[in-house]
Amino acid sequence: MNTKPIPIIITLLAAGISCLVSAIQGVSFGIYTKRLIITVVCFAVIGIVVRVVLERSFAVMEPEPEDEEQEVEEDESTLEDVHSGEEQEE
Repeated sequence: MNTKPIPIIITLLAAGISCLVSAIQGVSFGIYTKRLIITVVCFAVIGIVVRVVLERSFAVMEPEPEDEEQEVEEDESTLEDVHSGEEQEE
């Protein structure tokens, strides 16, 4: 699963909500800027934590690579048998 954009999406949503709340309240530019910076930093960290948790949980659900390697080896041996059979016919 592609989890790379999760922190960005979470941060942008939080920043947008923060901007709306500050605009509705009519706060000064200094307070607005402080709120926005604090919001962006906090939710960026939260987004990264969420991404790491999702990556680890999906890694547990995925099949082990050893199984896939065994299947590939079996397929290759089958192909070799087919090719050797064709050579014997000629």
